[in-house]
Amino acid sequence: MALLNARAGFEKHIDNIEWVSIPIQKFWSFRNNQEETIKLLNKDYDCILVGGGGLIEYSFGYKKQETNYKLPFNKEILSSLNCPVFFIGLGINTFRGGSEPSEQAKLAIKETIDFSALFSLRNDGSAGILKSIGLSSPKVEVIPDPGLIFDYSKNRKSQIKKSCIQPAFNSNPKLNDDRYKEPENLKRLKAFADNNKLKAMPHSIKDFKIFKSFLFSADSFKEEVLFKHTNQLVKTYLNIDSIVAMRGHGQLISIGLNIPGLYLSTQDKVRDFSLLNGFKDFNVDIEEEGWCDLLQYKHDKLISDNNFLDSWYQIKQNKEKEWKNIFDSFVEKCVKMIQ
Repeated sequence: MALLNARAGFEKHIDNIEWVSIPIQKFWSFRNNQEETIKLLNKDYDCILVGGGGLIEYSFGYKKQETNYKLPFNKEILSSLNCPVFFIGLGINTFRGGSEPSEQAKLAIKETIDFSALFSLRNDGSAGILKSIGLSSPKVEVIPDPGLIFDYSKNRKSQIKKSCIQPAFNSNPKLNDDRYKEPENLKRLKAFADNNKLKAMPHSIKDFKIFKSFLFSADSFKEEVLFKHTNQLVKTYLNIDSIVAMRGHGQLISIGLNIPGLYLSTQDKVRDFSLLNGFKDFNVDIEEEGWCDLLQYKHDKLISDNNFLDSWYQIKQNKEKEWKNIFDSFVEKCVKMIQ
């Protein structure tokens, strides 16, 4: 969804764009074959947009890549391409208990920034992470994640009637262990959803775990989650009045669509977005003592306390114009480079 929203930003300035989608998995199949990556990207393109989420990641399996991180870019690849490459609101994905980037990964990330046409990170604390690994650069801009930028949204609700929970699980057992700290926390999370009659809204097939009830089946989700159907899948958010979001894009998309929520952080990016963008009172971290009781308290408050609900809408309203202006300004700079 994030990259679809970035596309929409370009379409406001350029008519009849022909988009070609290249899933990142395509690059992973090359592993260490930079020539194949260059060949795939060196088509008759006017520009290449890179975006869609936490694409700067360096833990676990990415050490098998020649770049040592998730993206297939470095100096050699970017300097070999015949069109500008724009990086649109990327997130730096770190995991609690995860590893530091290797020197090879740091070099590739630095070269990606240096040899990009324009480079931006999303407003979830990613710039702070970049600084912490010694890679700050004046070239890096901080913009809203494109998942926050919609041309439509849900009307403001005076009362919450239908809520859901948006879970976050990984395929790597260690990541799940580090997210949830102890098995008892998963039991608490399930009990919270059951007690509040919350259906789960997955963002990944990995999210079909522990919960009793989901907004759609795993089989239908496998079809809907395909990139060409993403826009329709996101519109299912418009059927709910509030959310308990655990994934970064569960948090971002619901806020972008004007859907109030609570943000249960099992990953720093969810917590840091809340803290950096005014939603501190709506965040609960699983590392807080008594987190489940606090989550229940805030959930009850969101449903029954109009002042608390109104404060969420006020924060969103105050931020919305700023986010759109920053995002549009970045897109305009990209467009000027290719016109």
